[in-house]
Order: sequence, then C-alpha cells, then structure tokens
Amino acid sequence: MTLAALVAAGAPLEEISCQLEALDVPFTLRIDNVEVSGVRALRVTVEHPEQHVHRSFADVQRLVESAGLSERATQRAIAAFHLLARAEGMVHGRPPEEVTFHEVGAVDSIVDVVGSCVALELLGVDSVSCGPLPMGSGIIPSTHGPLPVPAPATLELLKGSRIRWTEETTETTTPTGAALMASLTGGEFTESAPPVTLNAVGYGAGRATLRHAPNLLRAVVGELEGEAGDVELLETNVDDAPGEILGAAVERLLSSGALDVWIEPISMKKGRSAYKVCALVKSARREAFAHLLMRETGSLGVRHHRMGRTVAERRVVEIKLPYGRCRIKIGSLGGEDFVAAPEYADAVRLAEETGLSLPRVYSDARAAFESAR
Repeated sequence: MTLAALVAAGAPLEEISCQLEALDVPFTLRIDNVEVSGVRALRVTVEHPEQHVHRSFADVQRLVESAGLSERATQRAIAAFHLLARAEGMVHGRPPEEVTFHEVGAVDSIVDVVGSCVALELLGVDSVSCGPLPMGSGIIPSTHGPLPVPAPATLELLKGSRIRWTEETTETTTPTGAALMASLTGGEFTESAPPVTLNAVGYGAGRATLRHAPNLLRAVVGELEGEAGDVELLETNVDDAPGEILGAAVERLLSSGALDVWIEPISMKKGRSAYKVCALVKSARREAFAHLLMRETGSLGVRHHRMGRTVAERRVVEIKLPYGRCRIKIGSLGGEDFVAAPEYADAVRLAEETGLSLPRVYSDARAAFESAR
C-alpha cells in the first residue's frame, strides 16, 4: 500500500521497476486502478515465481547493497529490515543475525520495502511523518502457526511509539509495514502533521474490506513550512558506547531523514575520551530526532540549537558512460551551475563492475557531463 500510494503521488513506476530489477530476484509489478469508498486509488501486486524462500537479514542486506541504489534508499531499506530482524529476534528469543525471515523474506515484501524507499528518493523526500499506526484484532495464519493480531513482531517494533486501537477484526498493520514506518519516522508517530505546502496526494489500496474505515493509505507530499535555513543542530556527548553502536546510530539518523550526521572526538572531565554525535535536522522534526538520538546512543539528553544556512539549488541528471550509467548531482546559484558531482553509490557500483579505480570513474563521469552540456 505504501508503494502504491507513493506511485499515485507521482513516483515514476518505470524508474522504480528499473531500479528494482538490480535486486536480481524475479518479479513483475502489476498496477491496478481501483475505487475504494468512491476514492480512486492504485493497488500494487508483486507477481513472482519464487515460493517459500527463507532469507536471513544478512541475505536481504546483501541483495539491497549489491543493487546499486542511491545511498539513502539503501540505508532506508536496510534500516527497515534491521528493525524487523531485531523485533523477530525478541519474539523468538534469538539474536537478530540468527533470525530467518519467512513471510517478510519473500520477494513481494523485499520489493515492497525497497520499492517504497526508491520511490521516496525519486520524489526527493527528505523526511517522513506518520500518525499512530492502527491495530486490529483477531487471528492470522503464519508459518509458525496461528498468531494473534496485532502480530507479536508488530508490537515489538512499536514499543515506545504511539499506536491506536481499532474495532477492525483483521490485521491493519503488518510487521513489514510497521518496520518501514518506524524506520522512516524514527518511531515518532503524532496526530498533528507538520504544516506543509501541498504538492501531491496519492492513495494506495489494500485488499481486505474493513468495517469501519476505507482500506486506503494516503501519501501527502509537500514542502515543510519555513525557510531553507530553518534547521536545528542536535548534539549529545557519549562516553560509554562502542563504535559499532555509534555507527549504527549515524546510519539510523540518516535513513530517517536527517540532513547530515557526523561524530566528533572530544575530551570530557577527568580526561575521559568520548564522542559528540551531531545531527542536522529540519526544525519541524527536532523532537522526533532528539528521541531517536537518545534511544540509539543511550544518552539521557540532547542539546539543540537553531541554525541558519544558505542552500544552493540542486538537481540530478543521468549521463551514459561506455560502461554504464551514472547520476550527477548539480548545484547552482542564481541559475548558474557551479558544481557537478557524480553520485557516490553509482560510481562505486561502476568501479566494482569494471575494475576501474573510483577516481577514474569520477573523472570519466565529470568529463561525460561536461561534453553533454
């Protein structure tokens, strides 16, 4: 439903399908126009020959990382599946790396999650907000046997987040959907949406018939209110977290929509070595990111400072090299281009595929861009 809503809101289906083909799993996307409660919506069906394939988190991570997607789309997709692995591990009493996905490891769930992250990237979405997720009731079948609704993994994923209970006697939020929304929002769900200038709206349709609500997911795309410089700097000092925890925190903040994240080495009282974790975020999502930063680092507090910034106009073009395609990010001021940089993920992929050095790919990409101007 998320992928369908984003396509309905303007994400180009052909480009999404093209990027998903790099996952190297067989599938076909079918889009149907449907009407739910008088509202026109899209329904996405993932058709594939693969059945009952079980994958570990490491298997899914390898699929995503080898697909050559943009860095942010890759981070967002892996973050969702990492949350899912952690939740399933808690339910079954196993470490996340030992969890084997069943239903969620199937091709359709991989395509749903990765496709949604690609769609967000194509729409240029920097941050995502969502209201409290709805919880149904009843019993659903699974490979482990009958399970109560909400599924145990769904509730595990949403610990610390606001949810709402409904009278629907069916599953209204799946573990996959909960993992995707929790990773994109940092687990911060609020009834009040941030004020935006509305650009597009899309509706994704589910398959079940609900008793008390239309089975629709609505995606609203817009520009957050405030000037381009309306951002805040979050900071917290950490002296008791290992490097892998801090690295994971950086990835989580970036995949959740932080504008930039970095770590600075510092010296605290009594000469203790420590790190300052810094994140630049949109002011409208300051509290969501502050909570996420505390949860991921174990810090008990976060400092925040309103910052100003001057932002160049940006656009992305794709150029063709003799050995593949590479996207170029272009910055301009007053309509005049002043910088062109190859997309890092594309350049790395081409270097790995061809055996060329990364500087050579960068040089070729810049030269091809200049000759095409």
